[in-house]
Amino acid sequence: MGKFDGILLASDMDGTLLDDKREIGSATIEALRYFTQNGGFFAIATGRTRPATEVYRAQLPCNAPGVYLNGAIICDERTQEIVYMEGLDERAKALAHAVMREFPHIGVEVFLLDRSYVCNMNDTSREHFLNLDIPYTQMPIDEIPEPCAQWGKINFTGKPEQMEPVRAFVEPMKEHFNLTFSTPIFYEMTGKGGHKGDGVRRVADYLGVRPEKICTVGDSQNDLPMLQSAGISFAPANARAETLEAADVVVRDNNHDALQSVVEYLDQHF
Repeated sequence: MGKFDGILLASDMDGTLLDDKREIGSATIEALRYFTQNGGFFAIATGRTRPATEVYRAQLPCNAPGVYLNGAIICDERTQEIVYMEGLDERAKALAHAVMREFPHIGVEVFLLDRSYVCNMNDTSREHFLNLDIPYTQMPIDEIPEPCAQWGKINFTGKPEQMEPVRAFVEPMKEHFNLTFSTPIFYEMTGKGGHKGDGVRRVADYLGVRPEKICTVGDSQNDLPMLQSAGISFAPANARAETLEAADVVVRDNNHDALQSVVEYLDQHF
């Protein structure tokens, strides 16, 4: 029996697991290895596509299915098979068209599990893909060959002051889609059940983890559903105010091994 048997720890990546240089500290890696070697399940829960996590997964003991595109897709890391998918539909495509007509300066990105498209390029989207260091295809949204059911997420991008009008414009569709900011420059749309809270819960069900043994950590608005539904929730000290307020425990910031701090807390309380 391991000390952390039956515990699922699901972590956001950007601003949480990764420091501001988009790196993972050695102390964090060692702490997560200690956690999994003693029976814990560790999963990433991210807005990224799976290819955009590859370099990090190679460093991490990910022994639970990964939550991608804010929960729209769950992938078993051992078999590389999709465990769950919450795709979009033609209403999502129509809404993206409407955003491009109303806000031609706003970037529009479409993500599948393993590929990415830019349908309206701006400086924010250009920098986004440069930072992700993954390939993408630039093409009109109507020319994307995969059906909408395979689209995990649509991302609207722009400067912070440009995004509030976009949010207000898209907000009436919230009864049909999950709409959230991951950062002040990214406003993201997934299927109604495609958020991190549902994603982490599905991973827990898949592994047979009890709800009270679900632990989550994140820093931003798109992390709130998984913080609010966890047995114990954590936020790094650099998190947004609403996320800090929602978390049960505030740990060290992302530049000082926040996840090591989480494991230290669990080590003391379990």
